[in-house]
Amino acid sequence: MVTMKKFLYLSLLLWVVFPCIVFIIWGTGHELLIGTRGTAFFIQGILNYTAALSGIALEILHYCKTPKAVKNRAALSLITVCIAVLLLCGNFFCTLMGRFEEYHSFSSPDKTHSIVIMENVSLISGQVTLYERVSPFLISRKAYIITDDGYRPVCAGKYTLEWQENMVILTVFNGAGEQKTISATLKEL
Repeated sequence: MVTMKKFLYLSLLLWVVFPCIVFIIWGTGHELLIGTRGTAFFIQGILNYTAALSGIALEILHYCKTPKAVKNRAALSLITVCIAVLLLCGNFFCTLMGRFEEYHSFSSPDKTHSIVIMENVSLISGQVTLYERVSPFLISRKAYIITDDGYRPVCAGKYTLEWQENMVILTVFNGAGEQKTISATLKEL
């Protein structure tokens, strides 16, 4: 029972500490990305679920040790409802912040560099952002292009990548019949 409680408290601790880690990462000019799906908001959404389940489990364990009075049942019910509402609000925010982003990963022909292209769309415009992968968990923003609303040129296959030693050149169609080009110098290895 003690080991289970430690695990549940550890889950809650991770849920509290993770946003602090993300803010520190953002402060260094990087972003968290594991693979092409593991954004900070996606991971926080998973942690929200585990924290909610841990909180409810801890409350049930506490309830099992108390007299089965009506006030204790009401307290358990109220706490469970509050945790569920917090979970829904937190995950709505996480989903809203990361919903329109699509990530694509590319390696240079000689496999010495790796970039990530993020496409983000809204009702007003779209944006294609070029990142350099600096570690398996971190990416660094290099340049961006504004595209037409709702248009994802990489998903549509309307792009070209050109690698030149420590430089990458990205050309995309912007959805309005025009081409836009950005380039980025990548760190020497």
